[in-house]
Amino acid sequence: MSKMLCQLTLLLTICTAAAAAVPVSRLTVDTSRHFQVMDNFGANDAWTMEPIGVEWSETNKERIADLLFSTNTGIGLSCWRFNLTAGINHETIKSGWRTGESFETAPGKYDWTRRPGQRWFLRAAKARGVTQFAATVYSPPLRLTRNGLSNSGGDTNSTTNLKPGAEDDFAQYLADILCHFRDDPDPAERIAFNYLIPVNEPQWKWQEKQEGCRYSNADLRRLYPALKGRLDTEGLGTKLLGPESGSIPDMYSLNQAASDRWHSDYGDYLRFICGDPQLAACFSGIITYHSYWSDKIPDEMAPRRAALGRAKAAYLGWRLWQSEYCIMESGRDLGMDAALRLARVIHCDLALAGASAWQWWLAVANGDYKDGLIYTDYKRPGDLENILPSKTFWTLGNYSRFIRPGMVRVGLSGPQNLHGLLATACLNPTTGQTVLVLVNNADTPQRIMFRFTRDTETPGTFTPYVTSATWDLAAGKPFIPAAGYLMESQSVVTLVGTNIEKRNPRRGVSARN
Repeated sequence: MSKMLCQLTLLLTICTAAAAAVPVSRLTVDTSRHFQVMDNFGANDAWTMEPIGVEWSETNKERIADLLFSTNTGIGLSCWRFNLTAGINHETIKSGWRTGESFETAPGKYDWTRRPGQRWFLRAAKARGVTQFAATVYSPPLRLTRNGLSNSGGDTNSTTNLKPGAEDDFAQYLADILCHFRDDPDPAERIAFNYLIPVNEPQWKWQEKQEGCRYSNADLRRLYPALKGRLDTEGLGTKLLGPESGSIPDMYSLNQAASDRWHSDYGDYLRFICGDPQLAACFSGIITYHSYWSDKIPDEMAPRRAALGRAKAAYLGWRLWQSEYCIMESGRDLGMDAALRLARVIHCDLALAGASAWQWWLAVANGDYKDGLIYTDYKRPGDLENILPSKTFWTLGNYSRFIRPGMVRVGLSGPQNLHGLLATACLNPTTGQTVLVLVNNADTPQRIMFRFTRDTETPGTFTPYVTSATWDLAAGKPFIPAAGYLMESQSVVTLVGTNIEKRNPRRGVSARN
């Protein structure tokens, strides 16, 4: 009998020690503290969707569209960026997946049957409920560039590759395209583009490999008013976005290297745009940046975004978008290492910089680089049309499928660490639904305990959606928040709250839906 007691005591000791070994994190959600309203999560069709949309089978195209845009079986992107290619340039761009023909055939003349692959996915996005579209430009059309190319090529001296005095022609070209899609006789392809992104990363060289055009601040000062004037004249409701800064520090300070190289100011974009009444009037209260090269831990990731958030706070009424990112490294990574790096970036952009939108670079990629959400090995007709969704893809879905446009980020406190637990909370102000995204970077599981500062905001249950080495945004069993949640190591989990329909009347809380 004493032997059995010893065995039971030993078993209880082992179980107690095992339970104690799981760290416990306590999170407090305060839905009365409101931060930024979320606009969208998106991705880019740049170049790669054209050959896929033309050459692939309908079945596989439909599968990719479902993965990107469906809120049931995919990641539910709420914004789609459509690339207005500048014209074929094989002189300085060798890859056919980084250049493409323009709609323009001559000044003021267009062939709207061009870009059929991109247009296929434009229709597919609209058909699946996407309502936000951004027309994106990496270079002016070839006839409006200094060198007749879609990047600077050997020109290392000019502040921009846009021809001198070509601002109005460029603006008319872009307005013509936007007007066509707004008035397209085909209802499936009739798109009133919400946004126009006419400039991309204006502080970089853009010598080769893909379309690109640098612009000094002085160049931008001439271009943006011309664009805004033409959009207004044509009666387009399209909003200008910019400057698509390729560097976070350049948002709040000059890029001295670029300024010295081309003998003109580049960078300090918050002050340059938001602080200048004339330029500010060209925009609609949104200024954009990219998160490239800012994902080191912890020396750059958190401090740079915190500095950006403080700098933006000086310009009341402006919203901040993180509008392009991938991991700038060779070597595909379809696993959780790249996915967790992505989750840390998204968390810091939302929580520290206060970004209202977050957008990835290439929706589909076929290279050996960390730039795709979905990968394929397809290069040319006859190749296998394989579709390889990465864990990065599903992790973006932990945010994009559930944090929908109009939701607001709310207060959340508790122990958070770039190497351990990170958490973001959002509220649907219309329905009262709460959504939490948790990131466990640690090698060990964590038990998460929840507290809501206002009892009326506590969800009846949470349903988890898990991305990990084993799961791809997989729905788990609903649980009561008071019971806590055991989160596996190196995983990303979205908790979707369901409202309690009835409350205990003894607690003095009315029923709610």
